[in-house]
Amino acid sequence: MAAATFEQWLEAVFNHPIREPEWYWNDDFDERWRPLGVCHALTVDYMTRTFASPDCLNAYSQEQIAQGIWFLIGESSPGRSAHSLLKSEIPLQKRIGCVDAMTNFFRAFVATVALGAADEKKNPFHIACYMWWDIFPTHGTPNAGGADLDDACLNTMAAILTIPSELCQLSALHGLNHWHLHHAEEVESIVDKFLQRKSGLTPRMVEYAATARSGRAL
Repeated sequence: MAAATFEQWLEAVFNHPIREPEWYWNDDFDERWRPLGVCHALTVDYMTRTFASPDCLNAYSQEQIAQGIWFLIGESSPGRSAHSLLKSEIPLQKRIGCVDAMTNFFRAFVATVALGAADEKKNPFHIACYMWWDIFPTHGTPNAGGADLDDACLNTMAAILTIPSELCQLSALHGLNHWHLHHAEEVESIVDKFLQRKSGLTPRMVEYAATARSGRAL
């Protein structure tokens, strides 16, 4: 049986009603998901395609996209999609390419729909984007994704920090905060460069960056 097409996979990930618990916690999840036949390599390809061309998500509401982010990125998600990025049998450049494409997702999609101040306390889409690197299946832990993938993640968070969007910057800083435990020197350098720019930074971002720099942000 052929694996699901990209369009079929996209519908399976995002086209669900909003409710609690989310659709993927249903008892019949495996029965619904496994028939798609999407292997780790195809999962990486499909996630890369989504992040590289996020206009494919225009058919879905922000709440549906937020639910899809939790499903794809969340380390505890039953789909374990982002765990495919840690699979050594997948060519490294494919996995790095997927992480690199996340910068485009934040620049081309998140920054355009989440204007103004970030509302990571109440807005479901903002919360999902804010938590992106928190729920990601590695925080740079040794022997998880490997040094090259770790570098790609750090570079991507650094790139997202350059996007003039409070939500994008808050997401990247929140992620760097968690990565400080295993990559203190790199995190401090990235945050220092962010703070040196000064122009365009909101007081909230400056304050949050100062605590995230040392891994002390909540």
